[in-house]
Amino acid sequence: MAFDPYEPPLRVISLVPSITELLFDLGLEPAKEIVGRTRFCDRPPGRVDPVPTIGGTRTVEVDEVLGLEPELVIANRDENPREIVEELESRAEGPDVFVTDPASFDEAVRMIRDIGRLTGRPRPGGSIASEITELRDQLPEKDRGTALYLIWTEPYMSVSPETFVHDMLRLAGYQNVIGPSFLYVHDYRSPGAARYPEVTVKEVIALRPDHVLLASEPFPFEAKHAQRLRKQLAEQDPAYAEEVGIRLVDGQYYSWYGSRLLDALRSFRQELQQV
Repeated sequence: MAFDPYEPPLRVISLVPSITELLFDLGLEPAKEIVGRTRFCDRPPGRVDPVPTIGGTRTVEVDEVLGLEPELVIANRDENPREIVEELESRAEGPDVFVTDPASFDEAVRMIRDIGRLTGRPRPGGSIASEITELRDQLPEKDRGTALYLIWTEPYMSVSPETFVHDMLRLAGYQNVIGPSFLYVHDYRSPGAARYPEVTVKEVIALRPDHVLLASEPFPFEAKHAQRLRKQLAEQDPAYAEEVGIRLVDGQYYSWYGSRLLDALRSFRQELQQV
């Protein structure tokens, strides 16, 4: 759905942590213009405190959203249930709902410009997008080998080429081992399952990635989970378990598609310079 730009001040609610951070960086005022957020929208630290919470990303309280009388709600295809978006859209006096769904770096940059225009901040939106693009262009071209990026445990879940994370892995110098052939063999019926496929320990060994990256979100992987995975691999293939690199990574650098891209690309550049 296309929307005409709103004139500031705008009453907007963000259901997406990375978008909430972007709205602040665009210059929208907390409580006056940013009038609602999820409890997971905790950035920028401290500055979000005056903004009321309306549940979690998947447990949005629709009546609380409507009670805040927003003109616009910004959601995301993966992070917010379709039922919540449809309920908000169905209310006769409800807000407009803008659903984001960037599946690549370039789409994320366009989304930043779009949200800048939509919220009456085209200049800062364009400035942030341009700086992000310049940082991308400065990344050293290094091959860090193949990688399996895990977002969940019990079962392990990864990311397909249809996701934004896949493109960020490429920018960070990795080759995602989850490709079309893996998805074809599993014959996924659900688009969501195909985008974020389950992976067994046996399949990890068959894919044999050089690196396994354990993201800090949505599941908060810790050192104990890395140790557990290495032990599971060792039970089936001791040689591979000893050689594979398993490490924790900041999930926000790979999955947040707003202004957090600035920090992500600076981090990638520093890592690639050391390869």
